Amino acid sequence: MNPSHVGSGKEWVTPHKVSLAVLVTVFAEKEFNEKCPVAMSPVLVTGSGQNTGTDEESFAPWPAASTGGSDAKESPVEGGGELSASSVRPGATAATGWSVMVSRNFALSMLKWIQSSDMEFQDLLMGVKEIDEELSKDLIEMLSSINTSGLSALADFIQSLDKLLDSNNGQSPVHRHSVLGIFIRRMVLSYDKLSFDQVSSLFKSLKVYLSGLDGHLTEDERSKAMMDISVVDDGGTMTTEELERTRPANRQTKRVGTLHLPSEQTFTHQQAEVFIAQQARLLQNEEPGALSPSRLQYEITALKETNPDLPETHFLSYLNSLRLSEFCGATRSLHSYFDRLLPKTNDTNSNRDEGTSRSFRYAALNLAGLHCTFGHREEALLALKEAIRIAHESNDNICLQHALSWLYRLQKMKGEDVSHLLDRSILRSDALNLPYLTSLGIQHFSQHKGLSSVDPASVFEYLTKSDVLNCKHNQPQLVQTSLAQQSALWQMYGHRTMSSHCDQLLLHLSHQDLPGGASNNCLITKDSEVICLAMYNQARLHAEQGMYAAAQDILKLAKDRFPFLSRHAKLWMECEQKLLFDKAILQGKWPQAEQAILNLSPLNETDALFRRAILLKKQGQTSAAFDIINDILGECRDKIDGYTTELHVWTLIELSELHSSTSNHTQAIPHLLQALALCKTHHLSSLYTKAMACLAQVQLMMKMHKHALTLVDGIMPQVLASGTLYDQCCVKFLYAKCQVACSSSSTDAGNRKTVLLSVVQLLQDTADGYHSMEAEYRVKDVIYLQAHLYNELGYTSERNKCALKFRQLDQQYPTSVFPPTSTL
Repeated sequence: MNPSHVGSGKEWVTPHKVSLAVLVTVFAEKEFNEKCPVAMSPVLVTGSGQNTGTDEESFAPWPAASTGGSDAKESPVEGGGELSASSVRPGATAATGWSVMVSRNFALSMLKWIQSSDMEFQDLLMGVKEIDEELSKDLIEMLSSINTSGLSALADFIQSLDKLLDSNNGQSPVHRHSVLGIFIRRMVLSYDKLSFDQVSSLFKSLKVYLSGLDGHLTEDERSKAMMDISVVDDGGTMTTEELERTRPANRQTKRVGTLHLPSEQTFTHQQAEVFIAQQARLLQNEEPGALSPSRLQYEITALKETNPDLPETHFLSYLNSLRLSEFCGATRSLHSYFDRLLPKTNDTNSNRDEGTSRSFRYAALNLAGLHCTFGHREEALLALKEAIRIAHESNDNICLQHALSWLYRLQKMKGEDVSHLLDRSILRSDALNLPYLTSLGIQHFSQHKGLSSVDPASVFEYLTKSDVLNCKHNQPQLVQTSLAQQSALWQMYGHRTMSSHCDQLLLHLSHQDLPGGASNNCLITKDSEVICLAMYNQARLHAEQGMYAAAQDILKLAKDRFPFLSRHAKLWMECEQKLLFDKAILQGKWPQAEQAILNLSPLNETDALFRRAILLKKQGQTSAAFDIINDILGECRDKIDGYTTELHVWTLIELSELHSSTSNHTQAIPHLLQALALCKTHHLSSLYTKAMACLAQVQLMMKMHKHALTLVDGIMPQVLASGTLYDQCCVKFLYAKCQVACSSSSTDAGNRKTVLLSVVQLLQDTADGYHSMEAEYRVKDVIYLQAHLYNELGYTSERNKCALKFRQLDQQYPTSVFPPTSTL
């Protein structure tokens, strides 16, 4: 927060603040009367080290509530100081006064209520009851006494507040420099500035606030009750319209919990900052918990009217536009934010020059990040160069390190080697003691090495170093990012079980409370991109095992957690379309597959193009499929961003299958060998087994039965351990065909019969797996071979059953729709 932009907001006396003052009084009275009848110890003290008494008597047995977070109960309070409670004086027993837990909850709740806007009395009373039932009864009793005794009782109460701050032998019930001390002092000062008419209006408002007499007041009484009862520090008054907006909403109005919004009440400068911090944190860590985009923009407009000097309002508008991918609105809000951060004209020349330079360089840096987010590489580079130039002039190493991180991303988009940038970024960040950038750089470095054929053990060792830094410096967000990256690496290396374990750890972490309370828990991104990616992976893994219902349930959960308009909704949309395409391909439903491709194109153009080639191959349009595959191969060879090694291998496999489908088996072998070489170099074990299975299929078609059987024997353990259910069925079916082909040359009839019987059982398991995947066309192929084997074995009854089942399936899934091919 830039101190030059923090203005003094209006301070006025409201019924809600009177209720808070009463609450402090009843809490302090019991604490003092029961625990310290002679010499009173301070109930609420400051944790800032300021003290008007002796050091021995002012103490706090439990830590002060943090005021450094962005949440309502952790945000800074105007006037400084921290909130704490002393529950037991030396020599006092735990059975007297308030318990430690009640004192702690009271301190945290008071901090939240002072910082937030006025709430309805019923909401306040409910919060007090959650702290302690007896405390709520005392509050009601004292407020009822003031309400029934008349205006003089209110005046006497305000005057009695000074006693809470009076010291006796260096002690006072409420420390003058604590949060509550500053609150009470401002209450007393504001009340002293009120005229008699304003005090009368305040008392009438208090009666309405406490007893709900709004409907029984006459129009004149209501207008008098809504008179200006507030003053600002400079002696100015608050208008009647502003006062009307500070009143609690009618209790019959529907509200979301106890949330108070700028459009409902006039927010002070401090309350506006708390609201902005809350919404910004939610947008970054838990987007569904924030207000909807339209409602948030409405509240931002209300904040701009009441707090025009608050630049953070424009930054919140920038985040709101960013969540909707609205480039123009985000750019306009970002410019407005940094324009208002410029130093004021009354500052000294040196301060003004430094403030201007700082605003310009970080504005350029944020603008570069905005362009990079929307894929505008050239514009991002221009803005980044400007930020680097100004940072060099100002010798701002932190800005330079952030710029270096963005430069890495921009260079990577062009497919250039960025290892030297990462090396410099990590070393320099470590030297400047910037643990976040250091850990983030190590994670980028491990990702780069993972895609650059480095040994997997070294890649995971880099990630371990990042985890050590994250734990050492309490960076749970980067812990989540590390788990997501480990999941992606295990998936790329072909170990689906380990990938699933990382996803489960990530999802479990997002629902756990970290040690340290809310100040740490607010750092956990409960609804961020990594959580959506984990759900994406889990849905895909379940679908690959034939558990489509479970996959849909996971996608439904992702839709609930990440609504349609959220930033990360495109992840589950992409997953949904990919699953629909894969299922449609297995079922031979070409129109559904075509529709899935059309829906996928705006989300991931590269994957949509690759799947179009697969669809064209299945439809027999080999020429068009060849054109698309060759285009993708060209992009992969140029290492364009988005065209990964995995896609390169998949494209080579599809190209070999296209050659095999046209009976050009010799042309398929070079592409498969190239795919195997890439898999070996980049340690892609899953794709390696896929390419080996395709090579075995080609050898089988070329009458090289024993060679094909040897290859399948070699990859079978890996497929059964980490392969998808469909891949397992395909390899089992291929193994069965290789066994049958090899046994045909055997002269031992008994041995051949034994082999055929084992193959028949294997085919039955394969058919069951295909059926679980709803790949009924492949079930037909299995049953067809099974019927032939039963016929050769002389099992007429079993052969007829297979023939009948094949006929039933052929009627439902005619072969003309899904022509047989020689591919895997």
